[in-house]
This record gives sequence, C-alpha cells and structure tokens, in this order.
Amino acid sequence: MKTTVPTLLAASAVTVSLLGACDLSGKTTTTGGAQGCAAFEGETLSLVVPFSPGGGYDSYARMIAPELATRLKAKVIVENRDGAGGLLAINSLVTAKPDGRRLAIMNAVGVGGAAVAESQSVRFGLDKLSYIGRVGASYHIFSTSAKSRFKSFDDVIAADRFRYGSTGPGAADFVNGQMLKAIFRLRADIVTGFEGSEENELAVTSGKVDGMTGDFDSRLPAIRNGDHRPLLLLGPERDPQLPGTPALMELRMTPQQRALAQAQVDLLSLGRPIVGPPGIPADRLSCLRTTLQSVLQDRTFADKAAKTGRPINFMSGADVDRLVRQVLSAPPEFRSIMKNAYAGER
Repeated sequence: MKTTVPTLLAASAVTVSLLGACDLSGKTTTTGGAQGCAAFEGETLSLVVPFSPGGGYDSYARMIAPELATRLKAKVIVENRDGAGGLLAINSLVTAKPDGRRLAIMNAVGVGGAAVAESQSVRFGLDKLSYIGRVGASYHIFSTSAKSRFKSFDDVIAADRFRYGSTGPGAADFVNGQMLKAIFRLRADIVTGFEGSEENELAVTSGKVDGMTGDFDSRLPAIRNGDHRPLLLLGPERDPQLPGTPALMELRMTPQQRALAQAQVDLLSLGRPIVGPPGIPADRLSCLRTTLQSVLQDRTFADKAAKTGRPINFMSGADVDRLVRQVLSAPPEFRSIMKNAYAGER
C-alpha cells in the first residue's frame, strides 16, 4: 500500500460506463454527457505533458491516452511541452479553444502553488481551469540521515539550527520547507542550488544538509535501505508502511498553526489532475469527466498502472473543483508564505 491522498468523498469501486457516473450515494446516474461525447467522435485530442518524456507525468499520460481514445472513439495524442516547472504548458492551455480537444496533466502542487502565490509568471486563475479529474497524488515525507542527531521532528523544532536542502524557490521541497519553518517557527536555513532530488538526497545522506522533503514514493527507497530516517509525513494520518512516523495533522498545534498545516495538506492533495481551458461547454466537460472516471476506476487498468509504479488515486473533477476552492480560501498568512516561497527567502 502506498501513501496516496484520499479523495474528499469516497469513490465507488464500481466501473463506470461512458454514459454514467457514481453519485455521492454510490449509485450509477446518467450525467448528460452523451451529447457532448458525440462532439469528440473521429476528432483528434491532445493531452499535454508539462515535462520531458520519460517521467511520471509522461508515463501516466501515455497509459491514459489510448484508453480515452477507445472510449471517445477519437485519436488522443500525447504532447510534451516542458518549461517553468510545468507552468509553460498550463499558461498555453488557457488560451486554447475551449472545445475540450486540448487537455493537460498538471503539476498541481507546483503550478497551483504558483497561482496561490500570485506569481507574475501565472496567466490564469486556479479556480478558472476546467478540472476533468485527478489521476494520482501522494503526500510528502520529511526525512534526515539515519546517522543524524535528529531522532524525531521534536528534535528539529528544538534545534538551534537545521540545514534543510532544496532545489530552489518555487520547487515543492522549497515550499514545504518554508511552510514548516512558518508553522513551527523552525530555526532552519534553507540551502538551495541542488539540481534535483537525487543530488539533494546525497547531500542529506552525507550530512552536508540535515534534511529534506520529497514525494513519498521517491523518498521511501532511501528510508528502506537505511540511509534516511523519516521524521514526519506531511499528511492527515500515518501511513501503514511507516507506522512509527507521525503525520503533520496529528501534531499538537494552535488553531492558527493547524489552519496553515491543513492548507498545505490540501495543496499536496491536488496532486496530478487532468485539466482543460476555462469555459469548456457543460456537456463536453461532463463527457470528459465521465470518460476519465471510467478509465481510472477500471480495475484492470488500475492494477496495470500500480504494477508499473504509477498508482491511480482518482478524484472526480467536481471534487477537485471543491478542493481548489478550499485551497484558495486558506488563511491570508498561507498566501503570504507561498509568495515568499516563490520569490525566494527574504
């Protein structure tokens, strides 16, 4: 079992047909998307990946594209458009014709964070995108070297100094570091300049920096082989794979601290959604949402994805919409910290 983000509302395990979807009670209901689906038959759709070929986002897209094509009776091509941590692709997407034929799988933690931070590079409102559904998501782990003097997160809170490694402003690890500093008033220096998580991991292992955060799946190998010690899971509850590691939301916090922590967990929960430009007609949007749900809740497809190391953690487009609004309604201090994280440390 992997640490994946639970949906806001429990999803039914039933496989959904092209013309139906599960309502909140678990019953199958018609969605009115049939008329919208007719608009895609025989057409070519683009599924944009905001990174270079070969990574996790690319793998998800290439698994999903042929399944969408079959169900929509259309051609679905995968297009890689790298740049600015995924922001270039989404900025371009929002100017596309809102006919549902151009979609993208989004890095919602990085791109969403930039939108919350009101970065000058963002050309859209996070709540203006058309959310088709979330493919996957996972929480992050705060870890240190197994040889470190830091045995628990309490030790980090009490420390006079903690060197936290990060690739740089705007990266998820930088955002996590800034947020933890703000929530717990950590006396931490954020050391930047690492080219990627692998270089950062080596710096933690060797003791050049004291700790880092990263996606659960990417951090787990170093923990399992004994190089790293997990101190905190940035999520609502503990994971069965690391039962001795406390979760962020179980820590004792003031109401103000808890509100900030919850906002960060909500941001991480956005994960990897498939999105379209603003203004996709309701019938077409309904068709796309229902079709994606039928793909991701197909047990055979989900099992295949899990075996390739790309677990599915579906959330409906409507629930992603609600989660986005929840993130945007976070306390003003959260937005202020995010602005700092995307601009660099003051």
